[in-house]
Amino acid sequence: SVGLGPALLLVLCAAFLTGAVLGALIGVRAPLGSGVSIDPDGSVYGYSSFWGHLIGCSRYHLVVLLFATSVFGAVLIPAALAFRGFVLSCAVASLAAAYPGRGVLLTTVVLGLPAALTVPALFMLAFDGMLFSTRLAAQCMHRVPPAQFIRGEDRALTAAAALFAAAALECFAIPPLVRLII
Repeated sequence: SVGLGPALLLVLCAAFLTGAVLGALIGVRAPLGSGVSIDPDGSVYGYSSFWGHLIGCSRYHLVVLLFATSVFGAVLIPAALAFRGFVLSCAVASLAAAYPGRGVLLTTVVLGLPAALTVPALFMLAFDGMLFSTRLAAQCMHRVPPAQFIRGEDRALTAAAALFAAAALECFAIPPLVRLII
């Protein structure tokens, strides 16, 4: 519903930012050389095919879609976004610390470019999932559900296109850029 929308979006943003702050605090304190390495051939993500990259880009989105089908989705979806914010921020801090001098550029290319596509897509799916889950929970508790929200096929297709684009970036564009930087 329109009235519930801003509050849910605020909850999602607060969860993601809380996770990001905690991830940055922990990532900065990680010991140097704590498992952060980039192969000289530019492969970063550990996937050998486009489909592997697509699954890697989509994992949080798939979890959010799963949580959306639960009456507990209103709690689980913000937790998933907090975890995504934590992991992304911790990875940024660790990678930047592991490569002094080139770390900021590497994190921008390796993590920032895909995240510029995957994070907005995650928020689109999380918002719709939260609306669906709160409606489902209200119906299960025999309460009047929030007003029906606008169908979201266009947002789901936009999120899918963003995930395909992020996977293509990770598979085809980022390894050559990493080779240039290293």
